[in-house]
Amino acid sequence: MDIGALHFQNPEAFWLLVFVPVLVALYVYRNRRRKSTIKFPALSIARRAVPSRRVRLRHVVPALRLLALCCFVFALARPQNAMEVEYTSTDGVDIMLALDVSGSMGTLDMLTRAEQAKLGVMNAERLLKSGDFWKYSRLGYAKEVIAEFIQKRHSDRIGLSVFAGRSFTQCPLTLDYGSLLEILSAVNDSTATGNGTAIGDGLMNSLARIKKSTAKSRVVVLLTDGKDNASLVSPLHAADVAKALGVKVYTVGVGKKKGKILGFQQNPWTGEISWAEREITPEEGIDEEVLKGIAQKTGGRFYRAENREELENIYSEIDELEKTEIETVAYARYSEKFYPWLLVGALLILLELLLANTRFVRIP
Repeated sequence: MDIGALHFQNPEAFWLLVFVPVLVALYVYRNRRRKSTIKFPALSIARRAVPSRRVRLRHVVPALRLLALCCFVFALARPQNAMEVEYTSTDGVDIMLALDVSGSMGTLDMLTRAEQAKLGVMNAERLLKSGDFWKYSRLGYAKEVIAEFIQKRHSDRIGLSVFAGRSFTQCPLTLDYGSLLEILSAVNDSTATGNGTAIGDGLMNSLARIKKSTAKSRVVVLLTDGKDNASLVSPLHAADVAKALGVKVYTVGVGKKKGKILGFQQNPWTGEISWAEREITPEEGIDEEVLKGIAQKTGGRFYRAENREELENIYSEIDELEKTEIETVAYARYSEKFYPWLLVGALLILLELLLANTRFVRIP
């Protein structure tokens, strides 16, 4: 039985409170039948007699006894304070994020119309020199979406590797999402050295970090905007290694297939930097066949994103596909709270005895 925050182990003890109104009625009945005789020399003197304060307060003594009885009943019911304790066991997912940071990731082709109009009226030279344009680039959007993906996870270890012409581990598998997000925010096109895009090496680097994991599910999410042209290990051979290790690989290609790209141009005579648009060439873009092959070999999926909204939807889908199974076992731990009731009841009995034999003593 629970009343508020208290749990009563022996609630049947409250049946004893039924006797309280019985005792009150018995006291009133006996008090009314009690007859006292006092001899007065004249009735006029008796009529002027007014009950003193002591007489009016004579009912305090039995009231203290009844309150003490109520306290003892509460103590007998064993009030307890319950504190709920939860143990959570998880079958976690280990996730390595492989991120392309090559120079082409600075391309401004995933802008909305509003963002493109906003950039068009801003000083191109200032944005280029300050590096602020990066937050509107493929890499900038990828970092923001990946950060949101990390914040949605709760019990999974996540790591980060980056690649351009060479691949480097930025953060091993960790549950410290705060540190991981700080490392991710500092990633830029100079984080990984070398010219080109080493997709195969980027995947192998992630596999090296995740191969000793004992997690129930192991995943690599690889994002790139180009074709492999600098790897020591071919992407499809790296996919074979992932398959042998039981690691699932999701591949994400970013960038428009066709259309115009917003970029910078420099006036050869004045050196002034301004905005310019150019058409996407056939040589640019991702190698969909290779990325699809990696995903198919490992049981993952291939995705294509041409704008930020599509990229957000992709990572949301991966988040749903790779959910952690959490089993929670809850139990309650109780601490006894009947001692104060016993103490108060005992003090009320002592006070009742003291008053009954001193201030409110009755002489038959």
